[in-house]
Amino acid sequence: MKDILKLFTLQSMIAIINQIKVAPSFAFDTYFAKSQKGVMGTSVNIPIKKGAGIVLESVSPNAEHLIHDDGDTYMLTVTLPRFPLESVISASDMNEIKALEGANDQAQALSQKIGELVKEHKDSFMATIEFMSVGALFGKVMDGKGNVLFEFSSGAAQKTFTNTKPIIQSLNEIDDALVEELGTEVGYTILASRSFISGVAARATTEELFAQGQAKWISEGEKRILEVHGKKFIPYTTKYKNATGTTKSFIAENEAIVTPDSADVYKLFYGRANHTQALNKAPVLFFTATPEELPKGRGYSVVSETRPIPVCVRPGALIKLKYQTA
Repeated sequence: MKDILKLFTLQSMIAIINQIKVAPSFAFDTYFAKSQKGVMGTSVNIPIKKGAGIVLESVSPNAEHLIHDDGDTYMLTVTLPRFPLESVISASDMNEIKALEGANDQAQALSQKIGELVKEHKDSFMATIEFMSVGALFGKVMDGKGNVLFEFSSGAAQKTFTNTKPIIQSLNEIDDALVEELGTEVGYTILASRSFISGVAARATTEELFAQGQAKWISEGEKRILEVHGKKFIPYTTKYKNATGTTKSFIAENEAIVTPDSADVYKLFYGRANHTQALNKAPVLFFTATPEELPKGRGYSVVSETRPIPVCVRPGALIKLKYQTA
C-alpha cells in the first residue's frame, strides 16, 4: 500500500485540487480569477489608489497591519489569513482499499477517496474566498469570518437615479466618472438593493423602454436581473459584520454600487502554505500535501491550505448610486 501512496506526490496532489470543479462563484469568477498574484512571505504590501477622495474609513482592532500614506496611495502591509483543513483516511478505509485485487484497482480507489476529501476542502476554501471577494467589491478588506479589517470610502457624491431623470443620463454620468478614475472606458455591472431596481424599472416603464426593447428582465442562475440600455442591475442582499461587529447589508435600501469590469481594479493576493512540504516551493492558491501516515495505525492525514486576500485596489472606481423620488 505504501508503494501506491508514493504515486501521490506533492505535484500530483496540487494537480488534483486544481483540477477539481467547484460551484460557480459570482464575485471571485467575475472579478478576481483573472487577476491573481502569489507572494512568498506571510504578509503582503497592498497599494490602494486614493482616487476621487478615497479615505480610510475604519480599521478593525483584529487587523494585523501597518498603513503608510504615500501621497496618492495608501500602502497596506497585511498579514495573510491562513485557512488549513485536515481530513483523515481512516484505517478502516485503508483496509477496504487493500482488499481490492490488483494495484491498479487499489490506486484508483485511493485516488477517488483522496479526491472526495480534497473536494470538500476546496469547496470550503471557495466559500470563504467568495465571501471575502464580495467584501472587496465594496471597498472592504475582510477576513474569512465576515469581519471587516479595513474599509475605504469615497468622498465623491453619490450618482443619482430618479423618477424624473432619464436613465441614460445617469448611465452617462457613471461612464464619465469611470473614465475620470481609470483613464479609459470600461464595462460595468450595477449591484443594487431591490428597492433601487424597482425604482429604475418604474422609470424604464415611464420612458417606455420595455416597449422599445431597451429594457428587459432576464434570469441568470437564481436571480432575476433588470437590464437597461445594455447595463445589468443585479439584486444583492448579502450581509457582513462591520468593524464594531454589527451586522449590516452591503447595500442599503434605495442604493447601489457600480462594479467595473477591469483587472486594474481588483487583485487577489495569496501566500505560500505554512507546511513543511511547501518550503522552497512557489506559492499556490490551493495547496494539498502528500498524505502523511498517522501514529498508532490510525490511517493517513490529508492536509490542504489556502492563504488568500482579495482586495479592490482602486476603490474610487466603486461608484455609489442612490435612487431618489422627486
